[in-house]
Amino acid sequence: MSREQLGVILFLTLSLCLLFFLTGPGSLKEREPLLSPAKQEAPRVPSGGKEFVLELEGSVERRGIILARPGMTAGEALEKAGGVYGGLSLPEEALGQKIERNSRLSVLPGREGKGSVLVEALPAAKLKVLSIPVSVNSATAEELDALPGIGPKMARAIVEFREKYGKFSSPEDLLRVPGIGPKKLAALNPHITVP
Repeated sequence: MSREQLGVILFLTLSLCLLFFLTGPGSLKEREPLLSPAKQEAPRVPSGGKEFVLELEGSVERRGIILARPGMTAGEALEKAGGVYGGLSLPEEALGQKIERNSRLSVLPGREGKGSVLVEALPAAKLKVLSIPVSVNSATAEELDALPGIGPKMARAIVEFREKYGKFSSPEDLLRVPGIGPKKLAALNPHITVP
């Protein structure tokens, strides 16, 4: 066989394998959703003010994304995700920690069966990928920077305006921030919330 014929055979073999992978048993259509193994369904996007997104990772039975309510404790969130695995014992003060906004909760194993809980803000890039509206009243400059048409300078201006004059009561209040006009506000509206 010539080198060219071997190339054709290799190409056909790889094509058939790919075709089997995409259409055979266990294809991507039959797998569990990637977004939310904790609930086995994609979470709906929070409607502003009442619910937020919580990502669970680390030594958690069912990692993924769940909808949480303001004031939910780390312990309640872990219970909703099936608890921790590996027989980890977590400190009571960590389990009682209240979660108030879009966050990532990580359960980290430690020495001698003891673990720790780390709660941190969900990265701005993840909020954008998940199409989660950003609260202009509590967002950091980094979170605002991820919005369309808002760069680092404009994000800092929004935060400074909010600190100087108080919280925004409606999206239209953003028009008072120098550099935001009606067109920019129209582009921002689907991506922000003002609880």
